[in-house]
Amino acid sequence: MEEQNTKKDFHTRNLEIIAQLRDKKMREQEEKEISQKKKQELVVKLKSRYIKEEQKEIKQQVSLPSINTPESSLKKEDLQQEQKIRIQEKQKQYLESIKTRQLQEKQKKEEMIQRQEIIKQSVKQKVLNQLSEVAQFVTKDDLLEQDSGSDDQDTQKVKLKKYPFITDLKQWKKKQRIDDAVKVFIIVGGYGDIAKALIQRGWVKNPDSGSPCFDFKFTLHNSEIDYNNLQDFQIVNHFAKIICLTTKVGLCKSLNNLIWFNNVDKNTFYPRAFDLSDEEDFENFREEFKLSKAEAILKMYLHLFKKKDANLIEKIKPQAIVAYSVCMKILQDINQIIDQQKQTALITQKEWDILSKDDLNVQALAQKKHQAWLAKIGEVKSLKKKRKSKLEKEQEDSIEDVDEFTQSIIDILQQFKNRFPQYYLNGVENIWIVKPAGLSRGRGIQCYKNLVEIEDHVASKGAQWIIQKYIEKPLIVLGKKMDIRQWVLITDWNPLTIWIYDEAYLRFTAEEYDPKDLENKMSHLTNNSIQKKGENFYKSDIEGNMWNQEQFSDYLMKIHQVNFMEIIRPQIEQAIIWSLQSVQDQVEQRKNSHEILGYDFMIDDKFHVWLIEINSSPDFSYSTHVTEKLVKEVSEDLIKVVIDRENDKKCDTGKFKRIYKAKSVLEKPASVGLKLCLEGKKIKKVKG
Repeated sequence: MEEQNTKKDFHTRNLEIIAQLRDKKMREQEEKEISQKKKQELVVKLKSRYIKEEQKEIKQQVSLPSINTPESSLKKEDLQQEQKIRIQEKQKQYLESIKTRQLQEKQKKEEMIQRQEIIKQSVKQKVLNQLSEVAQFVTKDDLLEQDSGSDDQDTQKVKLKKYPFITDLKQWKKKQRIDDAVKVFIIVGGYGDIAKALIQRGWVKNPDSGSPCFDFKFTLHNSEIDYNNLQDFQIVNHFAKIICLTTKVGLCKSLNNLIWFNNVDKNTFYPRAFDLSDEEDFENFREEFKLSKAEAILKMYLHLFKKKDANLIEKIKPQAIVAYSVCMKILQDINQIIDQQKQTALITQKEWDILSKDDLNVQALAQKKHQAWLAKIGEVKSLKKKRKSKLEKEQEDSIEDVDEFTQSIIDILQQFKNRFPQYYLNGVENIWIVKPAGLSRGRGIQCYKNLVEIEDHVASKGAQWIIQKYIEKPLIVLGKKMDIRQWVLITDWNPLTIWIYDEAYLRFTAEEYDPKDLENKMSHLTNNSIQKKGENFYKSDIEGNMWNQEQFSDYLMKIHQVNFMEIIRPQIEQAIIWSLQSVQDQVEQRKNSHEILGYDFMIDDKFHVWLIEINSSPDFSYSTHVTEKLVKEVSEDLIKVVIDRENDKKCDTGKFKRIYKAKSVLEKPASVGLKLCLEGKKIKKVKG
């Protein structure tokens, strides 16, 4: 009897010790969170103080004088040069501050890990010492009895069996000895953080990815969902027929429908694109390429005139005269075109022969391909191209000593600027980017500036291709090109309901941007799957070649005095809404479906945002320190919106913010069976 009492006393003491340790750990965690909040508040205060000082300094600067006289023009140039030097110095200081901050954070992390390890070892030793005293009295049955009181999360540790012959969820739960109230999920393609979030809510995972027994299913591919046999209560993460938005061809064609839903020109936010598998679209591209070439020649002529390079001006002038004639035809009013007795093409073959005389021809292309083949097999050593100096940015001020022809070029380019929203997107090289329609993650993408190369590439590969106007003057950050990945969640198509994740992230190239070297993918493509294969990926000044939104916002304010949330973010949201409106009558609506999308945006040097493409099932891997943090957060917040919000409309949705909900339900037109013929009678001529 005394031995049993002693056993119970030691057992109770053991439980008390464990409870004390848990309380201590919780207190330490609370103290840690409080200290982190204080640090964040301090950082915010310092940032705001720095921004105010910067703004004061900018206001105190002397305003630029007028440019009516040569003296004032020289002063302006000096001030612009000083301003450029200050921006470069700020960039250097900013980069050094980032490196210093990273080193400090790394040291703090290492110190924190060491302290945590010491605490863990000491706590572990104390527990072992205390448990050793009661080990001889506590039996295996006692420990099993203690574990049986654990929460539902521990039940997931039990491996469930596969029953492929069971198609009813209730029968499956009964076979697995699971309560009817427990929810079941299936995850296909990774997504461990989503599974973790569901398990924390008491859900259990069905190990059979092909089983129809589930309440929630999250898959990588749309094809892994059997839409024909879905029950109304089952939640899935895809909509049927979403490819009209998430493929390069689908997006290119679907945006043409935007005019029917919203009076918006797609050229204001989406670079011109063509489906080269469509003969009519290919012919439209050929004409657009030639017209863009004419505009590029005029811009090059004006650039050379500003540099006062007389030799090159005389060389390019015959092309500039033809280019001017072509651009004048582009600006013709529709009424002028109708009034013409004889309809002429915007650009004739004779005009194109003059404009493209410096471009690659068929013979030169064959020689280039042969040299590339010899270099590949090692017979000819490939020579590294010397980088040519970058073209100076176009100035907005007037030019002195302008002749009549140059003034006419300035005038016509001003008309282009006012009329065409993609004027600043075009440069002097007329670069286009060719993308395979069926591949992702940057595979198979090439940049070209010669029409003959594009035609040869498409003909030789034999696949479906999309060609898009390349942004020749992107916003360059620390010498590198970048794009923005933005997560978007659609929870309903009718009425259209759109959520945006409050944290985007940036992807950088590993090498500096060089529009002259089109073959270097490390200078032009920002895809992480491409960049991580490069030699300079781990040598980059930007850790992991990624930034979070806060870092980019901080950079824009310090270097360019541009507010991300006021200038960039509204453009991103507007492009998202417009793109989704264009397909709202094509995607198959289902009430218990949702879709997480990865939008890719680029920014030009005028801070205009351009939509590049939309990806289904965006990457949720821990590719860098930036994505590791964001993926964990977005996975939890996604479940808050699609699961928790079903039971509580006022629940916390994390960083997901609803930016649009249609006011009315879209009624799709019943086009099937309509008689679309015109009926009537011929009007008889009146005799008079």
